Amino acid sequence: MTDPRRIIETAAAQAWPRPPKPDTQAAPGAESTANAPWSIVIPEVAEDPHAPNAPYPLTIAERNWVRLFETLENGGYRLRPRYRPGWVGSWVGTKKDPDRSEDSIRVGSVPTIMDAVRTSDGAQVLLKMWNNDSRDGPEISILRYFSDPSRVADPRNHCVPLLDSFAIGGTEEFFKKIMVESLLRDWRYPPFVMVAEALSFIRQTLEGLEFMHEHRVSHGDIHSGNIMMDPKDLFPNGFHGAFNWSYRAREMEKGVRRRTRLQVPIKYYYIDFGSSVQFAQPRNKYLVVPGWTAWQSLEMARGQDNPYDPFKADVYCLGLTLLTEINKRTGLEFVIPTLIGMISENPDDRPTIKELNMSFQAMLAGLTPRQMRKRIGWPDDGVPLGHIGDWAEYVRVLGHSYWYGLPKDILPEKRDSWWKRFKFH
Repeated sequence: MTDPRRIIETAAAQAWPRPPKPDTQAAPGAESTANAPWSIVIPEVAEDPHAPNAPYPLTIAERNWVRLFETLENGGYRLRPRYRPGWVGSWVGTKKDPDRSEDSIRVGSVPTIMDAVRTSDGAQVLLKMWNNDSRDGPEISILRYFSDPSRVADPRNHCVPLLDSFAIGGTEEFFKKIMVESLLRDWRYPPFVMVAEALSFIRQTLEGLEFMHEHRVSHGDIHSGNIMMDPKDLFPNGFHGAFNWSYRAREMEKGVRRRTRLQVPIKYYYIDFGSSVQFAQPRNKYLVVPGWTAWQSLEMARGQDNPYDPFKADVYCLGLTLLTEINKRTGLEFVIPTLIGMISENPDDRPTIKELNMSFQAMLAGLTPRQMRKRIGWPDDGVPLGHIGDWAEYVRVLGHSYWYGLPKDILPEKRDSWWKRFKFH
């Protein structure tokens, strides 16, 4: 019998034929972006006059955001102090280590996005330069659709809400609008340490995709970087806005107040709808041609002359995303049989997302609380002192699982007691 892990590894190798499209909220990577092929460079930006800001002077992409600082602030969104016109590094002229200075953290590998604070209430938000092109085009209309109050109220809606969008005069040649979303966080930080945490994540991703497909919307670019979590309750005092794309911001995150996923319910969201398609009317067959995407199923890799069903491709990409993440850990092997059909090479052999959601819920119903409380490990757990921090976190989460209970979305619905259900006539 073929090892499921080998099937997953083979599928992942086949499905990553080229560099992925830059993610919108995630994608930590190199901080220098001057040579990025997708860089937007607004002209007439003078060289940084503050040479002493070395070793972390403003990059070309960052100077573009400096030009927008006052306009954005007047519109209710404040960038970090680094992007205020005339900024001088807090370490300049002092003995302060620039590597430990918050304002030395640059924009990430995708220069079209930036973290900010909404001045009206102090909420952390994400700003994104949007263009009406093949990479971004459908995103605003689809997010507006899912941000309608009637759809936001549906708990199955896991599409990141669009908070605002507006144009800035004089920039139309380079980007059409600024999109505003809540600042979400990479769902992998902190990592899961208990089975229940991972099950809640999987449950919500299946539920969210089913909701999208019910509305005849295919996401088109599902991968780990395009799934995020709402961190507001997990980090009640907030976190550094550049955390998702700066390793240095992550290194500085020490002593930040953080709750556990058992203390507060966490909601996970899909982001980056630039490759999405919405069909206005039901059809017997849904077909699209390949566009921007990270994972590629076999039918997606056949080229522009071979349209494919985007809903079946979504199932494949979500399945590969979940299974590759499961493959990196130990303790979740029992989930693989329920999900492995998602990465069938033949699209017609894949279950629909509705069928998958039902199968997953049936699997959940067969688990005991004891099984849900088991630890998720790492392949190198046998290394002395390896992941000792995770063990400490697991003990903390285990205690919270008894004090606060397991996530409600993975538990069977409670039925009223028999005397409440019994009606006297």
